[in-house]
Amino acid sequence: MIAATPAEQRRLLDLQRVDTAIRQLEHRRAHLPEQKALGENAELLEKIAGEYAANREQLERLARQQKWHEDEISTVDARRKGEEGRMYSGLITSERELDALRSELSSLRGRKRDLEDALLEIMEQREELESVVEALRERHRELTGSVQELTGARDAAAQGIDTDLAASREERARVAADLPPDVVAYYDELRVRKDGVGVAELRGQTCQGCRLTLTAIELEDVQEQSGEGLARCEQCGRILVPTG
Repeated sequence: MIAATPAEQRRLLDLQRVDTAIRQLEHRRAHLPEQKALGENAELLEKIAGEYAANREQLERLARQQKWHEDEISTVDARRKGEEGRMYSGLITSERELDALRSELSSLRGRKRDLEDALLEIMEQREELESVVEALRERHRELTGSVQELTGARDAAAQGIDTDLAASREERARVAADLPPDVVAYYDELRVRKDGVGVAELRGQTCQGCRLTLTAIELEDVQEQSGEGLARCEQCGRILVPTG
């Protein structure tokens, strides 16, 4: 049995109270509502950023295609005007050459129509995609603001808890200093094994750690042992401190 006076045993209950408070604060720190909301918004922001980048890239590709078609139409127009100039210049008198020019002009006009149809389709796609990109840009801006705001709220909430944690840890150090090192070590070992609760009050015949009622013999043993040192609950194994 580890020796501990009744006063030290009651002080051990104070240590348990502080440790329970620390554990609760650490749980709150790890599960901040602001952190959950921040994580959800940050994840959505990453998704929107990816969609924005992909659509922006597609928009730039369409812009390049539009320019190529516009340049190609200009080239076809220039060739058509040149061929028409030759045909109507009066310099070509051969019917065979004139037929060849007519065929070439017909081909150029067909080529221009095809290019213009393709250009119109590209312009329609580009207009539609520009609306999508603008909507994504606006959503990205909104989410960026939300993430910044939630980051500030998370940091503020965490700062308050960190302040309380620091104060509680200082209090723990003061309480632990009032106890023999072997008592603290034994209590800490039990606390790890017993889900954070290493010592409990004995109120009447009930252990406040497991909420079970001691038999008359068990109660007598605890009362006798606690007069000299640390007694334990026969049911849950925690240190028991009679408090009346």
